[in-house]
Amino acid sequence: MGPWEKVGYYSSLGIVLPAGAVGGLGLGWVLDRWLHTKPIFTVILCLVGAGAGIIDILRILTRAEKQDDADESNHGSGAS
Repeated sequence: MGPWEKVGYYSSLGIVLPAGAVGGLGLGWVLDRWLHTKPIFTVILCLVGAGAGIIDILRILTRAEKQDDADESNHGSGAS
């Protein structure tokens, strides 16, 4: 993976967490309006969305670490 590919890949991390939280917030707001409840769904789904964003960030970083390890092992074997 080239340096610009890494920049693009890692720059998405700054969007994942807020997108999950905002998505949960919006869905919770719609449910609260539809069910005429206090903002209980808004709060709960915003937290669930943020949690999903954190899990997605960890998944992306784990995948990137495995890719970097694979790249290092491929470059190291042919250099001798």
